[in-house]
Amino acid sequence: MTDSNESTAPESGQAPEAPPGGQGSSVDALRLTQALVERFAPHVEGAAAAVREAELALTAAQEELARARHEAENQRYRSDPLVFMRSALPEEVAGLRRKTTPKKVQAAYRYMLARAVELAAGEVQGYHADQAAIALDRTQGIEACLMAERAAAERLVAARELQQRVHAAESEARAGLAVMIEKGMATD
Repeated sequence: MTDSNESTAPESGQAPEAPPGGQGSSVDALRLTQALVERFAPHVEGAAAAVREAELALTAAQEELARARHEAENQRYRSDPLVFMRSALPEEVAGLRRKTTPKKVQAAYRYMLARAVELAAGEVQGYHADQAAIALDRTQGIEACLMAERAAAERLVAARELQQRVHAAESEARAGLAVMIEKGMATD
């Protein structure tokens, strides 16, 4: 991505422009310009790479947010069987009190005990499932994805500012080189 601040600096690998000047030889000017381009090339490329990485990170964050929103919108309702089991268990105990023969009491107790154990197992399993869902929501939920998208957008802004500062530094160096060539002073 380029903007108006970047148009004054050539991309790495492009032929350097000969700086304006009236007195210095064009060979010296080209040599000095090439040296300037070579010295700035790693930094210009590093800034461009930072922008590309930040753009990719933002795109990935936006895709992850879209996925999280889609999953939230399409999540199916699931009833919790434990609600019914919790309300049925006291009824089983009350029914146990109404039994009149020892055989009926024992059978009702075995049934009630099995339901109570099933409820206890479901409570433990439900707790762990809820905790796993909370942990997953912290890393992959909508709010987490929104925070990741904001961070990626901030990183992209910072990378673009970095790139502008690098191009500004190169532009200033080119301006200094042009002044030096204009005055007919060449250095090695």
